[in-house]
Amino acid sequence: MENIIKIKGHSSFRGAYSGSGDLELYGSFEGVLKINTLYVKKTGKFFGKLAAKNIIIEGEVSADIEAETLHLKPTGLVDGDLIYHNLIIESGGLLNSKRVHNMSNNNDIIKFKNNN
Repeated sequence: MENIIKIKGHSSFRGAYSGSGDLELYGSFEGVLKINTLYVKKTGKFFGKLAAKNIIIEGEVSADIEAETLHLKPTGLVDGDLIYHNLIIESGGLLNSKRVHNMSNNNDIIKFKNNN
């Protein structure tokens, strides 16, 4: 069983992280993140670039996102461009994006381009 990384409330991380595990975000993360599953909890805030197989958002995300599955909960907010395979937006969830692109025909969309 793989451990879940947790960034607790009132804690913050700034930088880049890439890993095959899961992350629960209660505090804030600013930077670039590539991970298997990201849980942005109600108190969580993410800013930057994000790529993950699964993203579950209850808090705030201001980022360009590449995801296999993005699940936006009723308290969740996303502001940024979105590339996805599966998108779930529950009633109350907010998506503010200039570009939303479904990549259902592509097999592997999780990759960063080097244009930070």
